[in-house]
Amino acid sequence: MGTVMALDVSMGKSYKVVYDGQQCLSEGEVIHSQVGFQGLLDEIRTLPDDMMLVFEATGIYSKPVETFCRKNQLHYCLLNPLAAKKQLEQGTLRSWKTDKHDAHKLAQVHQQNIRLKKIQQPSVYHEIRDLSRFYQEVEEDMI
Repeated sequence: MGTVMALDVSMGKSYKVVYDGQQCLSEGEVIHSQVGFQGLLDEIRTLPDDMMLVFEATGIYSKPVETFCRKNQLHYCLLNPLAAKKQLEQGTLRSWKTDKHDAHKLAQVHQQNIRLKKIQQPSVYHEIRDLSRFYQEVEEDMI
């Protein structure tokens, strides 16, 4: 049982909760700006080193959070949205779709699920992927 920070990511902001075991230590909103991420980093530095950051991949909305994690070399787990939904619905009869509830559930079920830490690929792979997608777009336009 370690410390986990769960983020429910939405457009331009995230709702964060910090749990140690099954006890909520803090919660609040994080704006996706330089000031917001600096505040988040300051809070993360006060937590134990084995702290895991958990959030769901939400397309372009989660990219700033993922970039923040990579830039600051944080341990994080990026969840597939379908897997996250399945984990969140375990043991409940109905699902409430709110940022607060989702963040709390992500943190609470983290201990019960095997989640792998995101492994960073060298930036050359990201560049190759982007160039490949660009090539496909150009090729489709030409056809």
